[in-house]
Amino acid sequence: MKRIRFSGIRKFFNGRGFAAALVLSITAVGVSAYVAYNATVSRLAEEGDDSGVYTGDADPVNNPQNDIPREPDNSPGGHTQPPPTQPNDPNAPCAVPCAPELMCEYCLAQEANNFIRPESPRVLPVEGEIIKPFSNGELVKSHTLGVWRTHDAVDIGASLGTEVGSMQRGAVIEVYENPMWGICVAIDHGDGIISSYMGLAQDVKVTVGQEIEAGHVIGLVGNTAEAEIADPPSLHFAVRVNDAWVDPIEYINGGSH
Repeated sequence: MKRIRFSGIRKFFNGRGFAAALVLSITAVGVSAYVAYNATVSRLAEEGDDSGVYTGDADPVNNPQNDIPREPDNSPGGHTQPPPTQPNDPNAPCAVPCAPELMCEYCLAQEANNFIRPESPRVLPVEGEIIKPFSNGELVKSHTLGVWRTHDAVDIGASLGTEVGSMQRGAVIEVYENPMWGICVAIDHGDGIISSYMGLAQDVKVTVGQEIEAGHVIGLVGNTAEAEIADPPSLHFAVRVNDAWVDPIEYINGGSH
């Protein structure tokens, strides 16, 4: 039997033939991978799933380094400035809500308005001399009744028919007639604050439930308060805070209440 000689094969693999075969093998693998990739991309495109395919429309990436300016992010809950249509107007509404930690000027102002309620101005109901001050629990003698009692209001002297205004914004909660204090109006100003205007003339200018502003005319100075009929014409004006009588003048002048 004829012996097989391998010397030629050895020479082939030891020479350029081996290199050529290796190149051909690598090329074949690359072509196969490319064909498989194209087939996968085509299948994904047909199915409408482009989650794994780069289209060239990448979102701007925020640089995590603190010393490099961040790109504005206009995605919902993340933009850092008003919409580009009105970039210089801090009062322009935002197209999308801001994230709490990255609020633009407009959203900061809106957030502040949610927590800060504008203070309603406080004004005297009528301009005039204080005939009888708030007694702060001490007893004073009534000229009309001839007895000693506390004076839980102030009497502001004014001519009959003088307009009486609300001391502050509020809602009318009572319009009534009291045997001692005549025609009365009570106004709720919120936060436990209620003001009362007593001894008014019959022609009351407001109704129960009416919302009014500071200075709104509620009635006229009258002489209907029998408890002080011997005193000069005045407005009997009282203020309660959480059901405790306080000095109306002190409150209007910016007291702690």
